[in-house]
Amino acid sequence: MTVPEQSKPKARRNFFDRRFAPLATTWIIALVAAGLIYWFEIKMPAFHEVVTPLYAIIGALAVFFTWRWVRTRHRGEDRRHAERRHVDRRDDR
Repeated sequence: MTVPEQSKPKARRNFFDRRFAPLATTWIIALVAAGLIYWFEIKMPAFHEVVTPLYAIIGALAVFFTWRWVRTRHRGEDRRHAERRHVDRRDDR
């Protein structure tokens, strides 16, 4: 007697099946760095003009790495679908 295959319930998909650890790590590091800069700025107010652009740099890096995490890739084909060595053009010299 054969037993019918047990169908597994389809797992809930995360945001594009990605791990959240890189995204959370990016924002935690950005917040800690901004907090340390803020603490430094409070302790030494003379450096206010120097550290102000650092907030923008940290914010831009956090947004950039978030964008890299969010962007989607084409799921239909392999990214390395083209022949990289170009064997057909080797003897054209």
